[in-house]
Amino acid sequence: MKAAISVCIPTYQRPKFLKEALHSVFEQTLQPIEIVIGDDSHDDLTENLVLDIKKTSKIPISYTRHSPSLGQTGNVNFLYEIAKGDKIVLLHDDDLLLPNSLEDLNSCWDIHPNLVAAYGKQYFISDAGTIDMDLSSKLNQFYFRTSDRSGLQKSSVEAALLHQFPNDCFMILASAAKAIKYLSEAGNAGDFDFGLRLSLKYSSFFFLDKYTAKYRLSNVSISKTTDSTAKSFYIILNTAFPEELSWAKEYELKREASTAIIQLINYGKKKQALDIYFSQYYPLYKRFSLGGIRRLVKILLPQSIEKFL
Repeated sequence: MKAAISVCIPTYQRPKFLKEALHSVFEQTLQPIEIVIGDDSHDDLTENLVLDIKKTSKIPISYTRHSPSLGQTGNVNFLYEIAKGDKIVLLHDDDLLLPNSLEDLNSCWDIHPNLVAAYGKQYFISDAGTIDMDLSSKLNQFYFRTSDRSGLQKSSVEAALLHQFPNDCFMILASAAKAIKYLSEAGNAGDFDFGLRLSLKYSSFFFLDKYTAKYRLSNVSISKTTDSTAKSFYIILNTAFPEELSWAKEYELKREASTAIIQLINYGKKKQALDIYFSQYYPLYKRFSLGGIRRLVKILLPQSIEKFL
C-alpha cells in the first residue's frame, strides 16, 4: 500500500532556508503525496520562490500566504487541517530532512501498525549547514535519543516529557495531529506542548535509532530571544503526571530551571524568576555557584543597572 504522507512547512521571512528545506523533501527516497506550505511573510520573496519552484516540482505543492499572518500556532493548525495525507511530517522552514527520512519513519508502522508517531535522531547544524558531530552526539544523548531506548517506547508521556519527542521532523498520524492541534496559550513552547498533550492522549511512540533530520541551531542565543524554556517549565509544573513519572517531572524541572530563570529575567518577569530561584528545582549548590549569584543579582538589581552585567 502506497504511503500517503503530507509534509507541512510553516514559514516566515526565510526564503533561503525554505529553499533548502524543500530540496530536502524533493530528495526523499519515499516521495510524499504533497508539500503544504503556510507563509506568514510580510513580503513576496517567499511567494515568488515557491511559485518558481512549483513549475518544476514533481511533488504537488499547496501554498497559502496568510495576510494578516497567523503566527506559529495558527499557521501549523492551518497546515494540519488542510493536509490530505494519512500521515504528516512537520518540517520547520530552517530544518532539513535526510533523504532516508520519510521511508525510514514510515517503515516503523510495518513493525508496529498501531503507532501514532515515529521520530529519529537529529544532526545539529550551523546557519551555514555544517554538521557538528560532537554536539549532535551530546544533544541526542541529552534528549534520551540513545540506542538503549530504541523502538516502541514504554511510556509515550516519558518520551515527550524528557524531550525525546522532537520539535519537528517527526511523522504522525494525521488524525492525531488534527485532534490535538497547537494551543495559543503555550506560546513559544507550542512544539513541546503539542508533543506532551499528544502523549497524554495517545500511546505508541516509536524512536528510530537512526539519523533522519538536520536541526539548525541559530547563532543567536536562544535564551535571550525566547521564553520557550520558561513556558515549558510551567507547562510541566502544572501538568499532572502518573506517579511512576514523578522522577521524570522533577528531573526535567531541575534541568530547565537555570534557563527558565534567565528567560524570565530577560522578559522582565523577575518575581517568577525569583520563585524558581528559591524553589526545590534550583538547589543550593546552583544558587551559590557563580552563575547562580549572577542570576540573583540580575533579579534584584533595577533593569537600568542589570543590563551592564
